[in-house]
Amino acid sequence: MEPILNTADMQPWLTDFASQHTNEKVGLRVFGKDGGGAARPTVLYFHGGLFNCGSVEDAAGLARALANEAVTVCVDYPLAPRLHFPATVELAFEALLWTAAHASGLGADAARIVVAGDQAGGNLAAVVAMMARDRGLGMGPVKLQGQVLISPMLDPQQATQSMQKAGDCPCRKAWSDYLPCASDAMHPYAAPITSRRLGGLAPALIVSAELDPLRDEAEQYAAKLIAAGVPVQMRRLQGAQGRLVQPEHPNFDQVVQIVGQFVADPA
Repeated sequence: MEPILNTADMQPWLTDFASQHTNEKVGLRVFGKDGGGAARPTVLYFHGGLFNCGSVEDAAGLARALANEAVTVCVDYPLAPRLHFPATVELAFEALLWTAAHASGLGADAARIVVAGDQAGGNLAAVVAMMARDRGLGMGPVKLQGQVLISPMLDPQQATQSMQKAGDCPCRKAWSDYLPCASDAMHPYAAPITSRRLGGLAPALIVSAELDPLRDEAEQYAAKLIAAGVPVQMRRLQGAQGRLVQPEHPNFDQVVQIVGQFVADPA
């Protein structure tokens, strides 16, 4: 990508919306906001962490890097156990509705919205894609065009081989905080990998990393989406450890390129 903006120095436009599920305001950071010119694709981004940790600041590097190509709305969602399932996913869906309603004012295109996230945020992006299908968001001028899941947390059972090799992973505590009701661990809006109804979802880009404990569940979910007829691009980055969306990560530029290409053309 040829840089047009000085993205390293770019400051987000700060705004918020009032959530009906928390009775408080939810902060949003918008990168690439432009009131003029042709409308660009819209990315609604849920930051990483493990449901009970992480910050909207963690999304800034990727959002800045995409600012020439898309308007990126980063959601400062409350963490568990302060907020947990199902209120968290309802709040995430509210963020999608807000983004669709305000897209034109951001210089964004409501007909080209991509939901995205990493780790716990990848879970929320996958779930919002399900909710958009189930609640008919694709009807009319508003359309969910794609979903980007980067090392997503999708399996509360943590039964995959890559997760078992991780030993005492902090994901266990995170899932416990996020799902205080154990029976929710089988709900598809909490654990997308358990869903038996994946047809009709938006095209997906799923990025995993060879040395990431979350690798297997990401790739298993990709296989299930493909089996359900969903267009999927699956990318495994070799030898990668750590947070792929952090600018200091050696694979960061590759992630930006992969995500940018998908946002421009999810088909």
